[in-house]
Amino acid sequence: MTDIPRDDKSADSQTEQAGYADDDYERAMKEALALMEKGFHLGGTHKLDRDALHDRKAARDTDPH
Repeated sequence: MTDIPRDDKSADSQTEQAGYADDDYERAMKEALALMEKGFHLGGTHKLDRDALHDRKAARDTDPH
């Protein structure tokens, strides 16, 4: 088996680039989590409150036919 000569500058460059990629990933993750925490207003209004939407008894009592 023949050993391929290794360029130390190339290895250092790859290590440095991997470090930048990790930093970019961390920054993007923090930004995405902050956006999700804040949420988005997509317009519209709620005409029913949560209790009315989850009222199972009223849904069962309604005759679909």
